[in-house]
Amino acid sequence: MRNPIDLLTPGHITFLGRVTAVVAAIALGFGYVSNTMTPAMAGVGSFFLACALLLAAPRQRATEMLGAVTVWQCFAEFLSTIQSGSFAMWRLGVAVATLGSVMAVIRVQHLRALSRQSPSTRLRDLDRRTIGGIGVLPPSSSQLAEMRQSEVA
Repeated sequence: MRNPIDLLTPGHITFLGRVTAVVAAIALGFGYVSNTMTPAMAGVGSFFLACALLLAAPRQRATEMLGAVTVWQCFAEFLSTIQSGSFAMWRLGVAVATLGSVMAVIRVQHLRALSRQSPSTRLRDLDRRTIGGIGVLPPSSSQLAEMRQSEVA
């Protein structure tokens, strides 16, 4: 007997993540506007929105996505403060701490991958911005000066 989950593709999951992220953002926005959201609801909503966004945009950096959610929540909290006249510091703190915990899990996952790929290499020697040893970043000012001196000689 076939399971319906067997028919899912990563594209389906991405689409469902996008729909879920929009619904979660609208629900959180409504909670902020109506000033009915408790700190616990803000934490759960932040976690749900973070997970949905990470599934919705697989090519986007996770830290940038979570940073954008943090900025959005701070903005929504300040708009709620303007409307209600009271600043819910605990609600904002719980929401940002929840996003920070999601970020910590992502960083632990990254360190685990680094320890599998190159366990004896120092972290300072790992340059993740190169592809196969070919630098994709523009040369620094010291590298440019060194290249200019070698051209003159």
